[in-house]
Amino acid sequence: MVVNSKILVAGGSGFIGSNLINKLLTDSNEVISISKNKSNFFQKTDKFQHIITDLSKPITHNNFESLKGVEYIINCSGYIDHRNFSNGGREIFNSHLISLQNLTNIASNLKVKAFIQIGSSDEYGKIKSPIKESTRETPTTPYGLGKLASTHLLQQHFREGLLNTVIVRPFLVFGELQNKNRFLPYLIDNCIKNKRFKVTKGEQIRDYLYIKDFIDGIVKCLNNEKAYGEIINIASGKPISIKEVILMVNEIIAKGEPIFGGINYREGESMELYANIDKAKEILNWEPKYNFKSCLKKVINWYAENP
Repeated sequence: MVVNSKILVAGGSGFIGSNLINKLLTDSNEVISISKNKSNFFQKTDKFQHIITDLSKPITHNNFESLKGVEYIINCSGYIDHRNFSNGGREIFNSHLISLQNLTNIASNLKVKAFIQIGSSDEYGKIKSPIKESTRETPTTPYGLGKLASTHLLQQHFREGLLNTVIVRPFLVFGELQNKNRFLPYLIDNCIKNKRFKVTKGEQIRDYLYIKDFIDGIVKCLNNEKAYGEIINIASGKPISIKEVILMVNEIIAKGEPIFGGINYREGESMELYANIDKAKEILNWEPKYNFKSCLKKVINWYAENP
């Protein structure tokens, strides 16, 4: 954990970025958010600044001046998009790499202490679970490939002594502020509104982690020399089927009617995706603290109050 440090969060207006910034500010850090969009969920404080810019373009001189003194960069940028190469995937792949290259240029110029990259479990592809970080990745989408290419680029920077890098790989993070186009908020929203809605058969096995646990894992990477150069899974390590999640939400809200089998599985979808988290426990002294069902109830209440 760090306090009283100046930290740049790329993609700060997103779900993970917004929650991360509020945690960093609570710990008395100075934070600069940089993203395409503005968020209304940040704490009001003079220790926070938001820069609206496109990370796929080089940063302007004026914006760079604002970044002087930044000690850490955490890259939360890049939207999840599973389109294939024949349907816009090349743009997705390129956007991840170009944005990352611009950020690493900033990091090198600022001589930051560490660069933390939010990777993805999609980098692994269809691999038998529980998945270890040493597994040979076989991504099945341009998004997953873009994230994996970013991982290799950052590790090369570390090997050459240019940057201290850490790649953290979330599996399925859930919590307050998440966009309703993601599965769990979509499910909660439809049940709150008492709708009939289509879902798959729900046989997919997944790994859900509450956002505060994930943020705690990121924070433990800062100023942690044991983590530098590493890839680390940050997940619950506890498999649960999508059907179980749907039935749990439906039971808690006591409204809504999911139609199982109304949607086909996504082409190439992994039916089993959950993590081995031994490395996080060893290197970060981290493990999940929050109970899934208790946090699910909290999140449902948040969406009910923030329709």
